[in-house]
Amino acid sequence: MAQSKVDWTVLRGAISVFLICLLIGGIALGASYYFHEKMETEYRNHHARFRDISRKYLAVDEEERIIESHYPRFAALYRSGILGPEHRLSWLESLRTAGEKIRLPEINYQVNSQSVYIPAFRIDLGAFNIYASEMVLSLGLLHEGDLLGLLNTLDSDAEGLYSVSHCEADRVNEDADFDLMRPAIMAACRLTWFTIDLKGERKLSL
Repeated sequence: MAQSKVDWTVLRGAISVFLICLLIGGIALGASYYFHEKMETEYRNHHARFRDISRKYLAVDEEERIIESHYPRFAALYRSGILGPEHRLSWLESLRTAGEKIRLPEINYQVNSQSVYIPAFRIDLGAFNIYASEMVLSLGLLHEGDLLGLLNTLDSDAEGLYSVSHCEADRVNEDADFDLMRPAIMAACRLTWFTIDLKGERKLSL
């Protein structure tokens, strides 16, 4: 039986087409892999930016919720004279009004300069300071109840927050007849007025 001869002229064309197809397929596969990696990288970058924007949006939303929740209380404390600058004129006006209402024979006062107050216990104030101003009172009273009446008027009318740090009283004119123009008791008191404000030159304002 005769051995058949391969016609390379016929196969050459088919092999060339096959190699070209193989090359194109390889290029297409490489291009698709590159495109997939590029798209994957872009997806990760976009997703990371989306998560970052989402976190910022949620943070802003949370801050807005906190402001809406706490601002009325902040505004009330500011108007009452506890937050922000001290309301000395309100203190003195309330003191004068109380003296006239109770008809104190004598009332003298002195308000010292404001200073930073250091609490006896540890407290984290953040960006704020507690400030204190000392008021020294010298009072001529007709009876002990005048002092309580004066402090009650300050509690209800004066803007701000205070505490009585010291108070002492001595009876005078014991042998004299009762006189609305002459005190029966002389009292000396020290009041400390407190305010909360930002540290340094910055000040709270509405």
